[in-house]
Amino acid sequence: MNTGVISMRYAKALFAYAKEQGAEDAIYMNMLQLMATLQRVKELGEVLNMPSLSKEERVGLLCSAVDSSPVYKDFIRLIVDAEREQLLIFISHCYVSLYRKAKNIVAARLTTAVPVNEALCNKISAAILPNSVTVEMQNVVDDGIIGGFIYETETYRFDASVKRQLRDIENKFIKQNKQLL
Repeated sequence: MNTGVISMRYAKALFAYAKEQGAEDAIYMNMLQLMATLQRVKELGEVLNMPSLSKEERVGLLCSAVDSSPVYKDFIRLIVDAEREQLLIFISHCYVSLYRKAKNIVAARLTTAVPVNEALCNKISAAILPNSVTVEMQNVVDDGIIGGFIYETETYRFDASVKRQLRDIENKFIKQNKQLL
């Protein structure tokens, strides 16, 4: 079974149907919630595979996992009827990618040593990305970087952390000492 191809087909069909129903934004939020739930609660996948669970119970379980919209409920019924529950994590990732591409949204992650406010996140995004792009920013606090920040998108990484700078200095000293020996 080609998981990627099948998942993308379901995601494209869902995106087209959601757009037709004017619910693509609601489905996007549902898919983000579903992804987070499936990643956080590993046992959910095991429960969905239990043969003692009826199709209606599976639908109910998957609909209760998120703030489900009517289009989401229809989609989950389709997935359960086709016995494709194991693909839901892949389908949700594909849908999120399709939605972001259609809406010109870039997912970014800003890692800092201390919490920062939204204004600073926006300022850093504006300096790195073009203004025509909408940025969905996730701020992660990691005191291991000591100071500075790491800014990442799907295709770009800018590491201005103190940890990286110290590592660069260490590597430079090691290289120079090897030449002396």
